[in-house]
Amino acid sequence: MRIDRRWRRGWPWAGLVLFLLVPLVQPEGFYLDLLMFTFMYAAMSVGWDIMGGYAGYVSLGHVGFFGLGSYAAALLLVHLGLPVFLTAPLVGVMASILGAGLGFISLRTRGPAFVIVTLTFTYVAQLLMLDLKSVTGGSKGLFLPLLDLPANLVIVPFYYAMLALLVIAVLVSVAIRRSKFGLGLIAIREDEGKAEASGVNTSLYKILAFAISVWFAGTAGALHAQYLNYVDPDLAFELIITLNLIIMSLFGSRGIVWGPVLGAFIIYPLSAYLIFLLPSRLAGQVHLVALGIVLVLVVMFLPDGLIRSYQAWRRKGPIDRRPVEARASIVEAAG
Repeated sequence: MRIDRRWRRGWPWAGLVLFLLVPLVQPEGFYLDLLMFTFMYAAMSVGWDIMGGYAGYVSLGHVGFFGLGSYAAALLLVHLGLPVFLTAPLVGVMASILGAGLGFISLRTRGPAFVIVTLTFTYVAQLLMLDLKSVTGGSKGLFLPLLDLPANLVIVPFYYAMLALLVIAVLVSVAIRRSKFGLGLIAIREDEGKAEASGVNTSLYKILAFAISVWFAGTAGALHAQYLNYVDPDLAFELIITLNLIIMSLFGSRGIVWGPVLGAFIIYPLSAYLIFLLPSRLAGQVHLVALGIVLVLVVMFLPDGLIRSYQAWRRKGPIDRRPVEARASIVEAAG
């Protein structure tokens, strides 16, 4: 038991040390790029799970904040010369402020209305970037200046930036999970009416959760644009990004800190290898179909995700679909 507890506490730190050392061994190449994008998706999935897993509100708008983050960082770099590693967190804050405003409008309702509003927001943001040709370049996009680094080292700062973003996402998720705020979000997910009757300020909790959630998407979008040295409306607002976040969270187990991380570390490398192996003219379509199939299979056969299913298998009992934190006594404490 003591060894098992030490293992559970120690493996994240061991993994972090390992990832910190990877660029020292191999500072360029396919695998470093693969890990960097895996970190990016894992961080955004953890962020998405704060809203979609803890609070139970599914958002299709995270790619909208990702795209706006890409454009905001690109414009700050092109017109003001501000480096992305300085502006990325600030762009994330801008995304959070916008997310709080969007949440104030949409999170007063329950059910599918929030999903529709977030999806509409994504399309409106994409059309706005497409129509503001004098500022954003329209469909031609924006080209960003290259970093003043040797070609074989260009990826390294982005690798560490995405790793740092993932570490921040995990720490924030752990802090929320252990807080009164997190208990209130879980209570909202389990039964919003009862949570509100118990004194939980459901509107405020949901708005704050959404604002925190989209910070990671906006920050990741800023770093992504500089890494590619280019941004356009199709690239920045690709809906498959949001689909990836949802599938990764569901596959790993949503509402658990490490669930989205596990999902990202399995789904993204498999997707990358699939795209790498297929002809370029088919890769995009097949990838989208494959993600759709995975989503259907997860919903049908693994609705609680890998981690919850494994925990249930170890207990050899039915899956507990109502976390202890959401029970009535704790719901009252969350008020």
